[in-house]
Amino acid sequence: MNAVVFYSNTGQSKAIAAYLASQLGYPLADIEIKCAKHYQNLVLVFPVHCQNIPDIVKNFLKNISVENLTVVATYGKMCCGNVLYEIQKKYQKNIVAGAYIPSKHSYIKRDDIFYDLDKLKPVVEKVKEPSYIKLPKLYKNPLADIFPKLRSVLGLTIQKSADCSGCNICTEHCTFGAIKSGITNGNCIRCLKCVESCPHQALKIKLGLLLKLYLRKKKVNELIIYV
Repeated sequence: MNAVVFYSNTGQSKAIAAYLASQLGYPLADIEIKCAKHYQNLVLVFPVHCQNIPDIVKNFLKNISVENLTVVATYGKMCCGNVLYEIQKKYQKNIVAGAYIPSKHSYIKRDDIFYDLDKLKPVVEKVKEPSYIKLPKLYKNPLADIFPKLRSVLGLTIQKSADCSGCNICTEHCTFGAIKSGITNGNCIRCLKCVESCPHQALKIKLGLLLKLYLRKKKVNELIIYV
């Protein structure tokens, strides 16, 4: 089986996955919906979370077999981390291509998404004619692995405004059972899918001081492709 599988909270990784699927003629599948267990050619697209692989992507990789894997990670122009190398090293998958794509940071309102999708053509061509590659190890902040979920909790809160109608669409869209009637619980990973899905824009984010200072850093806008 061939497929492009994506994990996406704000729609950016999904848009990139849809482009790759259309170029390759592969079916498009959401990682949060039941996926196949065996693939001949698989393109996996997901966002970097705090310079780490999202847990849902880790679980997916643990439970599949794939002959030719392509990994594409979107990142919010701060630091892409080292996730592609970590996937190859930890999960022992045969990787044929990879990419780090700078896109909009979920926590920054005025930021640009990645529009120039045709720059991903080398990835498409390599998927069509696969040969295995060895991914290089990139810089990853030494603090990235220290309580990333706790740092997220301390750095950002999701608040319900008076515009909330109690429709619970946020609850329906949350994979982790982390919100009900606009109020988050301890399962929340601050992916902001609830904020994006709210039809009344009733959910707002509040950034902590340290996170605000971090987001003011000079942005990285580098597209990195491995073929």
